[in-house]
Amino acid sequence: MTEQTPLRWLERILLVAGLVLLGLWFKNDTEARAFRSVETMKLEVARRQAESVGSPALRPSTEAWLPATLESGVFGRIEIPRLGISALIGEGTEPAQLERAVGHIVTTAFPGQPGNCALAGHRDSFLRGLGGVRKNDVIRIDTLQDTYTYLVEWGRVVEPQQVDVLDSTAAPSLTLVTCYPFRYVGPAPERFVVRAKLVEPTTSVVR
Repeated sequence: MTEQTPLRWLERILLVAGLVLLGLWFKNDTEARAFRSVETMKLEVARRQAESVGSPALRPSTEAWLPATLESGVFGRIEIPRLGISALIGEGTEPAQLERAVGHIVTTAFPGQPGNCALAGHRDSFLRGLGGVRKNDVIRIDTLQDTYTYLVEWGRVVEPQQVDVLDSTAAPSLTLVTCYPFRYVGPAPERFVVRAKLVEPTTSVVR
């Protein structure tokens, strides 16, 4: 009986720890879902207002273009119809940000602008299924200013230190980055990168 007591205590400790972790996960997941629901609604309302009013305040500046954003930092939504991917886009790639939306890498261009717009997201949430991407798949990005359509050029696995995939490009491009392998347990050792090119015309929300 004496030998079994430590094992029973260990089982109880592990059970309590598991319940605590499960509770934290449920809390975070619930908050993230609520955030996405509310911000999606706000984004749709803002887009409809921009379309009906045609507010000059939402027009991009030719000198230093910055997207119109909601108070939360959300400025758009990405969709890859064939893969069933749809997620909000927010500014920045901090862990808390990536729990709620796909993040825009701040050193890169914004959607539709000259250069390379790079977005990062988790492989087991918003970018789940990205591994099934094919050449010429359509990627659509809706912002408060415009809707931008991209066509996939390639997808490949790279090492984490291969940051040249974020370098500026001659033509307006979109780069998606997530961890790889997709079914890896724990921090994944590699990255999966998708490159797409902007196609014209874009559909302007603000006329």
